[in-house]
This record gives sequence, structure tokens and C-alpha cells, in this order.
Amino acid sequence: MDKNGKNTNRIVKMHKIIFAVGMAGVAGLNIASWKSVAFSDWYIKNIFPVWLNTYARLTSKIPFSVGEIMLILAVVLTLFGIGAAIVNLVCRKRFQRAVGCFGRFYAWTALVVCYVMTLNCFILYHGSSFSEKYMVKENAAEMMVVSNSDRAVTQAAGQKTYTKRELAILRDYIVERCNELEKQIIHDDSGEAYYDGDLIAASQQAMVKLGETYDQLAGFYVTPKYLSFSEFFSQQYIMGYYFPFSMEANINSIMYITNVAPTVCHELAHTKGFIYEDDANLIGFLACINADDPFLQYCGYLSVLSYVNNDFYESIGKSQSVYQTHVRIRDAVADDNVFLTREEWQMVEKKAVVKTSTVKKVSNTLMDTTLKLNGVEEGVLQYNNVVGLLLTYYDGELY
Repeated sequence: MDKNGKNTNRIVKMHKIIFAVGMAGVAGLNIASWKSVAFSDWYIKNIFPVWLNTYARLTSKIPFSVGEIMLILAVVLTLFGIGAAIVNLVCRKRFQRAVGCFGRFYAWTALVVCYVMTLNCFILYHGSSFSEKYMVKENAAEMMVVSNSDRAVTQAAGQKTYTKRELAILRDYIVERCNELEKQIIHDDSGEAYYDGDLIAASQQAMVKLGETYDQLAGFYVTPKYLSFSEFFSQQYIMGYYFPFSMEANINSIMYITNVAPTVCHELAHTKGFIYEDDANLIGFLACINADDPFLQYCGYLSVLSYVNNDFYESIGKSQSVYQTHVRIRDAVADDNVFLTREEWQMVEKKAVVKTSTVKKVSNTLMDTTLKLNGVEEGVLQYNNVVGLLLTYYDGELY
């Protein structure tokens, strides 16, 4: 073997060693986060903000969704690699060197993605939740004793058990606030809610204001962006998306306007290190209802109405007679509490390449699997846990 051959082998060996060390680093970070809440909390407090104030500031200046572009590139590269490998086999490995180079490039790219996902997403799943940081009360260890006839209907993690009566009080309060605030909202000639101003900027400012109360929410915020492929995300019933690899808060551009503010605040909560969906739901709710703008307040209460109302309805055994004795949801409120308008749904279905039912099923499975792999045992049902957090938040105020 000549000198060049020895140098080549040495370089290849060095690359393998560096790659192995890199993989070990990813594994080490994930193991540390799974084993230690203290490590995850320290990382979220001291290191995660560095990426937010540097990398996220950069991607925030780009007018379109960088995350969507990255997803497309990932799909294209993967399909290209599979195609190249097949062609190489058919052609009796004539392109083996080129395919090998691409394979190494793909492996290193995958390693970088593993680091980015670990640092901007996976570690966050193992830190303390919003309720653990800001809502744990002095009497948290005291559990309420309930009889079988008045059984607990929901429970916030680490907090006391709540009863059907307290859930009913919370539900009626949320409905009353929606009914009252709807009367202050402007609707256009078609009956749809209307906002005169920059709703994204107002939502972002609501988060800044909430940061005055909760320190982890203080500081710089990325600029939320609309998703370019909102029709496809609508098929998955997705209102917004936090892209860990670009640290962007992206929102659906065709969803009904009352969803915008809570979704912006929800996704911005993720960029502040609160990765749990129930936490983000609560933060979005709090940001909106504490804003000075009645429209944001209305949207905030609307964002949790279905969660609370559905849990209440289940708790009374779906009894219509009992349900009708409680505060009625006004028709105008029910009309504003939708994901997409009928016209938007028609447009989505018209453009759909794959049936919405199929896309939704695959999306739910992937999301549920992702959450469970990151230690969230309830999977997509975690979104519903906002009811337990709301019961804890209003404890001492409503009941």
C-alpha cells in the first residue's frame, strides 16, 4: 500500500472514531436527561436560552418557515439516497464510490440532527413542568377525600384530587366568560369573528407580559410564522408547530381566527423550554386572558372550552338533563369555537393528495409514538391534561 493509501485509511479511521464519539455524546445527553430532572432543569435554565438568543434569532429573521424547508430537504435526501442505492445495485455497483460518499454525508447530517433534536427538544421532556415550577401549593401533599358518589374526575400532577362539583364550577365559569366576551367581539357580514390589527404581534406581546409573572417566559421571543403548507397541516388538525431544528413557532394560516392567539402563545411557550402540551395549552390560555385586549381574552377562554366542557359532560355520564341545568353555551360562541370554517375545509379537501382521514390517523400515530418515546405515557391525550392544570390554577378562587 502506498503512502496515499495509508493516509486515506488513517482519515477514514479518524472519521469513524469522531462519529462514534459524537453518537456517544448524543446517547450521554439523553441518558443524563432521563436519569436526572435536576440536570434537565439546569440545562433548560442555563443552556437552552443560549440557542434561543443566537440560533433562533437568526432563523427568526428569515421571512418564511425554515423548518418546513428542512423537512422537505430531509425527505428529498432520504428518497435520493434510497434511489441511488437501488441504481447502484442494478448497475452492479458502478457508482459505489459516489453512493458511499453520499452515505457518509447522510450519516453525518443525521448525527447533527440528533444533536439538534436532543438539545432543542428531547432534554426538555425531562425537566420540571410549568405546574411543578409555578403552581405547587403549600398544601399540595394534602389529598382531598372523596366518596364514591362524588368521585374525582380529573387530577393535576402533584396536586390534590378534584371533584365533579369543582369541575362543574370551572366549566360554568369558562362558559360565562366566553358568553360575556363574545358580545364585545366584532363579526363581519358573514358572521365570522374579525380582528382589526396585527394579531400575531398582539399575541407575542401577551407572552412578553406574562413573562413579568413567570421568569422562564421573560426575554426574547422569536417571530411566529405562518406555515406554507397549512392545508396539509390542517388535514392533521394541527394549529401550530414548534420546529426544534429551526427553533421556530409556526402557525396554521387558514384556521379560524379565534385559534390564532392561543396557538401563537402555545408555540412560543415551547421556544421557552415548556415542551409539554398541557403546559403550553395553559400558558397560551394565561397569556390571552391576562392581555388587555378583549379579543385575546375571548380567544383564551375559547381555547380551553372544549376540553373543560367535554370532561364535564363525561363526568355526568353524558346526561342531557343534568347538562341542561348548567350555563348554556351561546350559539355565537359555539360558531366561533371551530378549527376551520366550512369553506376552508372544502378548499383543503379539494387540494388534498391523500384523504384527510388517512393523514390524520398517521399523524396521530406518529405524534403519540413520539410523545411516548420521550416519556409522556399518555401520548396525545396529554393535551387534555390542561383541565387538571386549570382546576389547580383556579383552586382558592372559584372553589
